[in-house]
Amino acid sequence: MRKISLFALFVLILSSCAANSDCGRSFTHVNKMMSPFGPDGKAVIFSAEGEGQIENMYFCGDYSNWHHPGNTVLNVYCDGTLCVSGKLYELACLNMDYVDDEEYRKVFLETPLFSKFGAGNSISLDFKIPYYKSCEVELVQAEPGTKDQIWTTVRANTKVDISWGGRKLPHGVYFKGIRMENRSIKSGDQFTIMESGRNSIVTGVNLFLNSETECSMEACLRAFDTRSGNFEYLSSGLEDFFLGTYYFDSGQFMGYKCGQTYLERKDGAVKLSAYRQFPDNPLCFNHPVRITVRNGEQNGIDSSSDVTDEIYLERGNCTMGAVCYYYEW
Repeated sequence: MRKISLFALFVLILSSCAANSDCGRSFTHVNKMMSPFGPDGKAVIFSAEGEGQIENMYFCGDYSNWHHPGNTVLNVYCDGTLCVSGKLYELACLNMDYVDDEEYRKVFLETPLFSKFGAGNSISLDFKIPYYKSCEVELVQAEPGTKDQIWTTVRANTKVDISWGGRKLPHGVYFKGIRMENRSIKSGDQFTIMESGRNSIVTGVNLFLNSETECSMEACLRAFDTRSGNFEYLSSGLEDFFLGTYYFDSGQFMGYKCGQTYLERKDGAVKLSAYRQFPDNPLCFNHPVRITVRNGEQNGIDSSSDVTDEIYLERGNCTMGAVCYYYEW
């Protein structure tokens, strides 16, 4: 029998491990004090061909150089399909009431999906966005034709390797995060924040609310199986979904998994921007699903309760908007 030296065995094991631990190659596109916007107000700040995934996107700018950065729209196209779209601040659950306001400078948060640490304008989006043929990241100005100077960094990797909550997601998975525009919702009606006809896991929800009365805070989120029409409750109240209690009676908080970056309660009316993320325990669905939030709710419900016309507290209309982050395949 041929003998193998310890050194040769070590080299063999090392080379075998290296062959099975391909971590891909990182590459980064940056803009430093550039003015890339065209006459149509659009600028492509990242593009790639082939297979890979975006790891991180960072944006910052001074109000005197980058006008209305919070109103700038981010669009991410994967394989020719729009998969992420929304205003920069709203994608990070920063209510637009903060723009050009000293209060905004006091907001600092870090979550699995987004963060803000700069006192001025700085947004970091940690979305892991896979693509298989091509990818393009586009910014759209709030005021086309303005000569804005921008600072951006987009980092990607040549290898698709998506995991969330300890789950390895299958090759071919896509990331979605499309801003659902504000809509007026009558008392008792439901607002759809996400709908998918495929298998999916929800990683985060941003909700924007402007309500005439506090009855909207009683809302339970629901997940409907769109094949059967059956649904399950996802929360025992609106603030409960975001891990607050009694209409956020503890005041403003911004945690790693949940928080509300804007809260105003005055004369019974409510304005709210809140987020909830699921880094360890995502919402998993192996059927077509539609997730809704209702304007108002009855009391005395459990997991087997049906939707009724009963509404607790004084009825009132509201305006809702949302971003739901999820993977589907």
